[in-house]
Amino acid sequence: MLRAYHPFDVPADAETLTLSKEESFHLAKVLRARNGEAVAAFDGKGTVFIGKIIGGDAKALTISVESRSCVPAPQCRLALAQAMPKGSLMDDVIRQATEIGAARIFPLASARSEVKLDARRAEHKLERWRAIAVEACKQCGNAFVPEIFPVMTPDAFFKTQAPERGHALWITASLEEGTRSCTEIAREYAANPPEEILWLVGPEGDFSPEEYALARSTGCVPARLGDNVLRAVTAAIYTLAAGDQMRQSWRN
Repeated sequence: MLRAYHPFDVPADAETLTLSKEESFHLAKVLRARNGEAVAAFDGKGTVFIGKIIGGDAKALTISVESRSCVPAPQCRLALAQAMPKGSLMDDVIRQATEIGAARIFPLASARSEVKLDARRAEHKLERWRAIAVEACKQCGNAFVPEIFPVMTPDAFFKTQAPERGHALWITASLEEGTRSCTEIAREYAANPPEEILWLVGPEGDFSPEEYALARSTGCVPARLGDNVLRAVTAAIYTLAAGDQMRQSWRN
């Protein structure tokens, strides 16, 4: 079934909805959709409208609303605070994190990040990452578009997010001594599962000692990711997959 992003309010009694110019163009011109084809239009917050194309053009396709459903949000959210890797690798992180089901993504400009963005480039990157997340949702069927935050330093991240963390488990993918396995951490929190698992993943050169100290001071749990040293992108996917397994084990 074709999928389209429709992040707008739809009245409860609506029988049709009209897609945006961008979504209409993509369906009509890129995918060559025709009248009568089934479409699942999702708002990115869990609501999915099922219908068929009944008219319009590449500027404004009209979709019948034959049914709507609300996908329940996970009881435990996944989140990722990722130090930006070099080149376009952050695009891959955003795409794969969305596929796994991350609800929040924080791009970090850490001390050892090779990517240095000025304000204009950072805004351009943010727009691109949000578009990539939407496309990933279309491809994988995720009904929830992750919230992607503006680029910030680890210091700014902890200052703004730590006071709002609530009952969350924050874990640092760490190469330090004294780390624990994901299995040990999951077992410790099984009796009182958190509302969110947030992973902090450093750049290729790892977090600086000062950044590790800052993470510890805010209650982050250091975890090891197997026996091998992973690239930043690999570590990001590993951590989210491990977090997904953690929350599934708590649900069972």
